[in-house]
Amino acid sequence: MNFCLITYGCKLNYSDSEIMRSLLLSAGFKESDENQADFIIINTCAVVEKTERKILKQANLFKKTGQKIILTGCLSAIVQKECSGLADAILGVKNIDLIIQAVEEISKGNQFILLDNKNIDKAKFLKQDTQTLQNISAITAISEGCLGNCSYCATKIARGKLNSFSIKNIIKEINLKLKLGFKEIQLTSQDLAIFGLDTKQHKLLLPQLLKEIEGLDYDFRIKLGMMNPGHTKIIFKDLLKILESDKFYKFLHIPLQSGSDAVLKAMNRGYNVNNFILLTEQFKQKFPNGILATDIIVGHPLETEEDFKKTVEIIKKIQPEVLHIFKFSKRRGTADYLLKDFPDRIKKDRSRILQNIFEVYNLKRNKKFLKTKQKVLIVEKKSKNWLARTKDGRAVILKNGKLGEIREVKIVDCRWNYLIGEI
Repeated sequence: MNFCLITYGCKLNYSDSEIMRSLLLSAGFKESDENQADFIIINTCAVVEKTERKILKQANLFKKTGQKIILTGCLSAIVQKECSGLADAILGVKNIDLIIQAVEEISKGNQFILLDNKNIDKAKFLKQDTQTLQNISAITAISEGCLGNCSYCATKIARGKLNSFSIKNIIKEINLKLKLGFKEIQLTSQDLAIFGLDTKQHKLLLPQLLKEIEGLDYDFRIKLGMMNPGHTKIIFKDLLKILESDKFYKFLHIPLQSGSDAVLKAMNRGYNVNNFILLTEQFKQKFPNGILATDIIVGHPLETEEDFKKTVEIIKKIQPEVLHIFKFSKRRGTADYLLKDFPDRIKKDRSRILQNIFEVYNLKRNKKFLKTKQKVLIVEKKSKNWLARTKDGRAVILKNGKLGEIREVKIVDCRWNYLIGEI
């Protein structure tokens, strides 16, 4: 039987998809495109309503073709009624290890629904990753779930409380990927900084894990995923020390979400603006050319015009190299669901204002790298070009190259979001 696997959302979802893909391939199933597939797995995302509509519309189209549909991912837990009306099988994010059982049941004509909230160590599933001709970057999940209770977030409903995977299994997975030829490991979770806080040892376990990864005897780079400010500050001294290693990109993803303490409190984020500023200033003092990524939600129902202006001022002051801007989206099951939403035009206007500010200052900064020489790792083939990264993690586009190669390049041009180099 042939299967098609479609993935939406975050890197955690892509890691989950790799587990399901490996289990299916190991059981003798063949991967194909959607037209040749006997059953289609859609690994869903529930962060915004627009994506929900897109996923449900796609599932409905597949249903009309008579193909078997399996829905998994966060949306399957958030809108169970809608999903059950479209899918032959539904698996919660913590039940993906039962993908073979789900296929067996729907093959018999039975509907299979399992949304059990059990915890499993997903790092124990050795994925059948193979180095492709397009990419030498691999995603490794180290935990799922979180310790927060943000007022707008539906992901907590699906993924639950923190479940850290074992260091032993994480190292085993990364070691296998490096042996297969991958040169870049992207660590992911809902919040990297809280790794291990659900275990008995629960003391600085992320730094411990990072030191063990660094010690693997391969030439590779490590890119750290998102860390919320509240817990990052506890391990920050150790984290900055670890980032000195040549194996780590000088890259830090710390979401701000709002430049207003009042909005952060309403969101139940558990930190204030000064906590964020202190972390970013320490990072930049240590690594002046380091890459700071952050997230902003515009148009939260309790965000006033004055609150938004505070966000603008913080972005102008900090000038993060990567800025993810999200328009607030009401999600069922969250504390904010019953709040009166802003008109979409206000959210679009605020998003546009921030995006314009970001593009202007980032282009100006990127121009400072013109005519410089940078040592880069070539990580991905993109259409006719190649994507490479500097030691800090800054994106460089090349016209030619070889995957996995470390080369010195000259920066000859730039755009607001990347540099252009020549070998």
